[in-house]
Amino acid sequence: MGTSVPQDPRWAPESSPAEQTLWRWCVEQLPDRVLVLPQVVMTVGASGRLEEAEADLVLIDPDHGVTVVEVKGGTLSYDATRAVWRRFEGGSREVRDPVNQAKRSRSVLRAALGACGVDTARLAMRWLVAMPECRLAAPGEPVLREGQLWDALVEDQLAVRYARSCGPLSQGEQPLGEAGAARVASILRGRSQQGRPVAAAAVDAHEAQVRIHTESHRNILRRFVTHPHVLVRGAAGTGKTILALEAALQFSSLGDRVLLTCWNVMLGRWLRESLRQELHRIGSPVADQVTDDPRGQVVVTDIADVARHGTTGEAGDDLGEWYYERLPEVLTPEITGGEFDVVVLNEAQDLSELWAIAISSLVARDGRWYAFADSQQDLFDASAALPDFLDVQHELRENFRNSRYVATFAARFGDLELDCVTGDGPPVRFVAVPGEHVIARTAEVARKLQRDERITDDEIAVLWLFHNPAKGATAELATAALAGERVETNSASFKGMERPVVVLGLDMDPQKPKRLEEVKRSIYVAATRARSLLVVVGDPDVAERLGLRKLADDLRGR
Repeated sequence: MGTSVPQDPRWAPESSPAEQTLWRWCVEQLPDRVLVLPQVVMTVGASGRLEEAEADLVLIDPDHGVTVVEVKGGTLSYDATRAVWRRFEGGSREVRDPVNQAKRSRSVLRAALGACGVDTARLAMRWLVAMPECRLAAPGEPVLREGQLWDALVEDQLAVRYARSCGPLSQGEQPLGEAGAARVASILRGRSQQGRPVAAAAVDAHEAQVRIHTESHRNILRRFVTHPHVLVRGAAGTGKTILALEAALQFSSLGDRVLLTCWNVMLGRWLRESLRQELHRIGSPVADQVTDDPRGQVVVTDIADVARHGTTGEAGDDLGEWYYERLPEVLTPEITGGEFDVVVLNEAQDLSELWAIAISSLVARDGRWYAFADSQQDLFDASAALPDFLDVQHELRENFRNSRYVATFAARFGDLELDCVTGDGPPVRFVAVPGEHVIARTAEVARKLQRDERITDDEIAVLWLFHNPAKGATAELATAALAGERVETNSASFKGMERPVVVLGLDMDPQKPKRLEEVKRSIYVAATRARSLLVVVGDPDVAERLGLRKLADDLRGR
């Protein structure tokens, strides 16, 4: 049996029965050495724009190489007089040329693998077209030779036809080998062929020119093409920010006027620098148009910063009224110099209904609006009515950020995906200190960790649930974080960001009680900022008095 990667694919709603049928035949009939990857989406930078291709199936063979399969359902025929393909079920209407699709997918895949360091010059890369629901004779050269077409007859002879389609290795080509096959599979799927997590370099798409997406991301990218208003929900670490950047990158590189925004000031600055870098990386002149000026072509900043351009007043003492009533009232197309073709909203759970209404006014009549939200990170009880504005919803279900140990801890305080692509990581560490010393000792623990284990400033964030030594200096904190300096702030201010190491101080004061759900949400947000190592500092007695008994036991070392 062929080895499916992943073992149980999450099929896109738009995937055809023919794709699933051919996947099943491949798994049932091919040798177990052959890795069968369904639904592979690849994006590479080309001439200042992003070029994307989708392969219905990718077959990876250690004894040979890589084969890209384009699958078409229904009863098809080739019209040689007009050089087009037609489907009988559609009244013999013309369909997209499957040969060109297969060739293009192979070309983009070759570029994607090459950019990831794979020696594609010696890699055997074949393509073929599959039509598993009909009988069809191949048109022959130069269109499609017999060995490059799989029709319904392959149902009982797929292994033989596969070997024939691969053919012998050409001069200069070398077998991929088991290690090479596993590497290609890990690039395309972010995990090894056995399903054990591996390094998630391909998933950290905001740091690379090449983006290879999993099934969850692939399904959303397809919705971006077919639906103008999409709400994406996902727990912390599922890739919402990566996809928000992806959407802004794709549409801005095509010349659309784009607003990429969020609630958090630090995240807004990070998004701006990241988008600018990615556009530079693919050679797009649009990189120079990325700005925080709300009247610009590609605007990237926090949403309150956009609205501030519409008022000359000051926040005053009532910050809640300022942020949730006054600012959304002045957010209109007048202060942004008109509407946007595309609005991408990260941290959408933080917006009140007034904000949602205001942002909807910035979207052009035929424009696009994509929002990304995690209700468990709603630290401000905003409860925006986003489904009223976004008619298609999708949920992300894989965790690309957190190690399994970090995710398991955080999942006690919120619903977090435990399908962790990045592996187990080191165990969570616990340090018990008296409640009145939590704030000071947290900083001390962080300094000792850096000194003893050589953790650099750019790898660590020191967070408290509520205490914020950077209060009133949010802009300076954002600048320091982007410069790779050590970060010291609270859970809310660092929301949307991440570091390899987080030292978390549980500054919970039973004398000044907060709602238990608020405390749990703050722990969830802060803990999920850690990619690899989480160190928790707190008073076990305080944790127990608040009803967090398992946390108290952890702090006591039980």
